[in-house]
Amino acid sequence: MFQQKTNGSVYSRHLRLIQETLWMQWLRQLIPIIRSSNPHFYEDKYFFSDSAWDLPAIKRKRLEIIQKQRTTASTKNGLLAIDDTGRPKPFAKKTQGAKWQYCGPLKREEVCNVGVCVAFVSKTKHFPIDIVPYLPADEFPGGKSNPHFKDKLHIAQELFDKSLKTIEFSAVTFDSWYATTDLLEHIHTRKKIFFSEINMSS
Repeated sequence: MFQQKTNGSVYSRHLRLIQETLWMQWLRQLIPIIRSSNPHFYEDKYFFSDSAWDLPAIKRKRLEIIQKQRTTASTKNGLLAIDDTGRPKPFAKKTQGAKWQYCGPLKREEVCNVGVCVAFVSKTKHFPIDIVPYLPADEFPGGKSNPHFKDKLHIAQELFDKSLKTIEFSAVTFDSWYATTDLLEHIHTRKKIFFSEINMSS
């Protein structure tokens, strides 16, 4: 049997925390300020988006810095929160991954980019760990049959496995959409418990 908790207040509180800490939301609030104060805003924007930096190396370095600080390092009594978020792109025509799909921050469907993310949360600290873009099936030749296509559940499982190797946490929390049999069994085999509502069809 799975070790599971279904305390709605626990998992919902931590899912709210992940929304508050995601850098995508922070960036959305910061951009108008930068744009108004920096006439070269778009030059800077493309400098970042078109850079040849090694993104995995940057992510590793960021976590390394976080884990070295006592005030920010993950702890065994914390949780790993899994969720997806979206960046609305209502006027996007050619932006990669921007499709008509569910957008978490808007709580409805919209043309948007979507990412699956994980965050560390505890009573005293919370911070985003990683976010991976979700690309809809029609972005790939052959759609879902393309070996490079990954659905959100697949991405979530990979982020969970990666987090096992990089941070400390005692359990995992997510909403009922992620509470599928395959993911729950995978978490169980890794000897972690989960907090979530469970749909009868899961």
